[in-house]
Amino acid sequence: MPVPVQCPFDLSYVLAYTQLMLFLALVAMLGAAQGLLLLILIGVRFRSRNNLPFALLLLGFSLRLSTIPAWNPDTLLSHSWILTVIGPMPLLFAPLVWWYVRELVHENETPRRVGLHCLPWIIETALLSVFVYSMSAVEYRALVVDLFSSPSPWWMPVRHALKLLQGLVYALPTLSLAFGAASRNPHVTPRRLLWARFVVLAPLLSLLAFSVVAVRPAAAAVPLAGSISPFYVPAAVMAVTIYSFAMLVIAAPDVLSVAGNGQSSGTAQAATQEEIEDIAYRVRRALDAGAYRNPELTISSLAKQLKVHPKRLSYAINQGFGQNFSQLVHSRRLNYFLQQAAHGIPEQQTILRIAIDAGFPSKSTFNRVFKQRFGKTPSEFLPEYSLTQDET
Repeated sequence: MPVPVQCPFDLSYVLAYTQLMLFLALVAMLGAAQGLLLLILIGVRFRSRNNLPFALLLLGFSLRLSTIPAWNPDTLLSHSWILTVIGPMPLLFAPLVWWYVRELVHENETPRRVGLHCLPWIIETALLSVFVYSMSAVEYRALVVDLFSSPSPWWMPVRHALKLLQGLVYALPTLSLAFGAASRNPHVTPRRLLWARFVVLAPLLSLLAFSVVAVRPAAAAVPLAGSISPFYVPAAVMAVTIYSFAMLVIAAPDVLSVAGNGQSSGTAQAATQEEIEDIAYRVRRALDAGAYRNPELTISSLAKQLKVHPKRLSYAINQGFGQNFSQLVHSRRLNYFLQQAAHGIPEQQTILRIAIDAGFPSKSTFNRVFKQRFGKTPSEFLPEYSLTQDET
């Protein structure tokens, strides 16, 4: 009488595990597809140097997410490039996030020698490629078996620890950019700042999720009853991150146009009320920071500073302040002048010197603007004004 063969795993568990892996593959592929669609949107509508690191980050996230289900012995044996090329890819994420947040917060300050920040990924990819492709088929099979065995090779935890360390090294200055003093630059609007902070925190959650795999590098290959693949956590976090990026861009597409050059983003007539309010806010921040005190300030130079098309800026100023550019700037200059002269002109200064310090380019311009506003010359107006200020 034949003896029945006992299956080492519960068949119902094997079926459930297979279904979970299929679900993981579906989530990963949908998230990757969403990331690529968002990448296409950036390339078509928001193409600029400033958005380049974000586009590269999306590409890397999409590639890494789409290959998460492939991280198993069978796939690695037939596609070794996943180990050598995709495996080191997380080394690019932290530098790209730092680069992009720097573009959002600072004005025209692309990091010098930005390619140097890719060196860790290049070095690990090169070393892994030499290591793997110098092996025979038997040696490579033994390597894959070791990777998914417990305990895993000693260099795997070290490799993961170095990735986490590199991520933390970049996380500190990136958090400082998004939450520190740099985030209070005049051109950083509340919406732009919120976007920068989300760009920092979302990938940071993915880094923490991948630490689960770093702690248990071989667990995914051992389908023990009741266990859950550690890849579910990073896959879910990365998918949610990409979908969140997409939803925010759909809800507020100006977060990408604001981060871009803006010089080719259309004419004034294309500006929406929301964009007008956003530009007006940035103009107010720039003027509060003292931009009007520059005698060479023009609509073009301010547009370049704020990364807005000059026509769009002019339109936003007219709609947002009820004045044209010259009227707005001269009004700020006059207010500054009056503040300085409120209690009389100090002996060591003159009316002209204070006017020049306020940003007026010449004496004739100052006198003309002053008389247009008050109907008197500065010499006639100031004694009366100083007297009223002293009484109050």
